[in-house]
Amino acid sequence: MTTINKTQPLGQALQTQKAQLMQELAAKKKGDAPPESKRMNEVIAEIKAKRMESMLGAATEAKKTFAWQSGIKERAAAQGFDLEQLEYNGRPLTELTPEEATELVAEDGYFGVKQTAQRLADFVINGGGDDLQRIQAGREGIMRGFDEAEKIWGGKLPEISYQTMEKALSMIDARIQEMGGGTVVDVQT
Repeated sequence: MTTINKTQPLGQALQTQKAQLMQELAAKKKGDAPPESKRMNEVIAEIKAKRMESMLGAATEAKKTFAWQSGIKERAAAQGFDLEQLEYNGRPLTELTPEEATELVAEDGYFGVKQTAQRLADFVINGGGDDLQRIQAGREGIMRGFDEAEKIWGGKLPEISYQTMEKALSMIDARIQEMGGGTVVDVQT
């Protein structure tokens, strides 16, 4: 099992691990093992690298989604995020009226539980394709991204974020079970 250095930001730690995997692949390509063994090592390293990419993408997407869903303008600015760059239908989010913002986070709104959870689940499921390990890595990335969002927030996120996380993980878990991956029980919400 791969471990993440808790002192590095998640994205940086995953990028470091990806680089290490790619170095392993390069080293294995130069080795003196029999050709079929070399190819097996290459395939294993490529699979590990793809899983790492999936986890990194899912973690990044989850972190961004949960942070923005929570409406953390001040905390985002303190963390160096530029909310002025975020737009919805061509308008900066910071220019929305309170009514428009409320509509966006409503049950069926674009940033509401249903649509946000669907986007997160689709990101992981579509990114993983028919590769069970990539989908499982994406699920893990979603959970890590959620943990990062909590750290940025400084503690417990608004309830909408937990509802979204639960719904997204439920959809991902259903796909994992369809693929024969068994039951997942490590939901951390």
